[in-house]
Amino acid sequence: MSDDIVTKAGRTVGQWDGRDVGDLKTELARIKQELRRAGSSDKVEITGVPHRDQFPDDLKNFTPYLLWGCDKNDVCLVGSGANRLEPVASIRDFYANDIAKDALDRSRG
Repeated sequence: MSDDIVTKAGRTVGQWDGRDVGDLKTELARIKQELRRAGSSDKVEITGVPHRDQFPDDLKNFTPYLLWGCDKNDVCLVGSGANRLEPVASIRDFYANDIAKDALDRSRG
């Protein structure tokens, strides 16, 4: 699998080896700054980040907030700004609570 980080337009603008999402956070910030400095409207979307296969199966369709990458230590880079690190266990807790809230709302309605 490739380590390439690719923009919406298909340009390779960086690399991430899948080991540490802290490195991914730093690389995405660098890329964003570089694209801005160049006056480009191109950007990296979550589909342009490599190693999506590392997401646990139960989080592959997670939608409450963006998951940019998950490393081999079960820590994910999350948020619209790709600026927060969160353990998989915390994401699962949030997801479980969200599902429980939805089920409760459906039972009342």
